[in-house]
Amino acid sequence: MGRIEGILILAFLLVGGLEIGEGKASDSDSDSYASVSACERIFEYFTYCLGFLTESPNDDEPSRRCCNHIEKLNILAKHRVGPRHICWCIQVRVKGHTPSLVPSRIYDLPYLCNTHLSFPISDSMDCSKV
Repeated sequence: MGRIEGILILAFLLVGGLEIGEGKASDSDSDSYASVSACERIFEYFTYCLGFLTESPNDDEPSRRCCNHIEKLNILAKHRVGPRHICWCIQVRVKGHTPSLVPSRIYDLPYLCNTHLSFPISDSMDCSKV
């Protein structure tokens, strides 16, 4: 991840009212702790789907790379960090992003990638309920 992207992520955390302490960030729910550095891989994987999910004119369908990375995120959700952590990282990544995520595109993503989602994609979901 580039220096500017790291600075932007830190700014999102601070502006979004998230607390940072001892290498961890949390939202208002004390259950929902996530290491910011642990989100780096999720940020990297999810970025390849943003064009499709925000209805970018050049992205009528998710790229092969997006679909491959959704599979990687599914593995992380099932066997490593869990769906709550991925939910939280995605929210940090897309908070304040313009254009915003398009719900119909989120719904279509697993079908177009011929897979399922083991984690929610949302810019406003309460990840503590995942």
